[in-house]
Amino acid sequence: MRVAPGTPPPVLAAGVLAWREKSSRIEVLLVHRPRYDDWSVPKGKLDKGETFPAAAVREVAEETGYRVRLHRPLPASVYLLPDGRTKIVQYWIGTVRAKAAPGPENPAEVDEVRWVPVDEAEQMLTRQGDQVLVATLRRFLEDETLETVPIVLQRHGAALPRAKWRKGEKSRPLNKKGKKQAQALPGLIDAFDPTRVLSSPWKRCLATVEPFARIEGLTIRTKDELTEAGAEEHPSRTVAVIERVLHEGRGTVVCTHRPVLPTLIGAVKKAADRGAEMELPREDPFLAAGEALVLHTTSAGRVVAVERHLPNIS
Repeated sequence: MRVAPGTPPPVLAAGVLAWREKSSRIEVLLVHRPRYDDWSVPKGKLDKGETFPAAAVREVAEETGYRVRLHRPLPASVYLLPDGRTKIVQYWIGTVRAKAAPGPENPAEVDEVRWVPVDEAEQMLTRQGDQVLVATLRRFLEDETLETVPIVLQRHGAALPRAKWRKGEKSRPLNKKGKKQAQALPGLIDAFDPTRVLSSPWKRCLATVEPFARIEGLTIRTKDELTEAGAEEHPSRTVAVIERVLHEGRGTVVCTHRPVLPTLIGAVKKAADRGAEMELPREDPFLAAGEALVLHTTSAGRVVAVERHLPNIS
């Protein structure tokens, strides 16, 4: 994030409005902060080198004891702090993956965690910004776009230049930066909890997703249609791969190459709502090396939200 010279860097934070269905009603997860004596959506500041999604998941676990997965993003909150700095808070819809701890790590920060019926939550929340998050969740519920599945379209990490590699494109490896990106990706991708990995079989793609697959115990399924050669020779087969992924309703990482991105994104565009379509990359290189394009899809295969993330290797 660029900051104008002489401007203090912004304070970055992330949070999650988690929901569940219980006894045929929707409830959301709120926390009480004794320092402010208020009810709030769980959130907290990013640690050094942390991405927004990873921070959001960590903060919810620390404040509530729940390990969550992220779904579609919610409106960000931007406001001035008393010291003149800007605070930026990114939020997501979330669902619970597991109970990771019996309760908050620090009772001085959070002394009560409560599941609250969604129609009562807006009145219970203290901050107007948090009330907006609940109102947005209710709109997603009415639109039947609350339950979404993430598809992570991943460009492989930075690789050795073509001119410096004489052994063929299939074996061209990641460079030092690309290897760092691959090691940093698991924390970012895991926030969305995908359970399948598809990849081009070429070395630089496999090396990009291997750390995530290994940590999660997943087998990488290779697809020739995701290679540069495959997409050039049979683009319709490449389109068929992403169309199947969009309609299968399973969180999936799809790792590919820059020249393949226009074909894949073109197919995604046809399945995207107007708002999501406007957020899709439109110009070459479409994604930076190592960048992830997260597509939030409904059970019908509609893409209703899009976000982009780079692994933090600073």
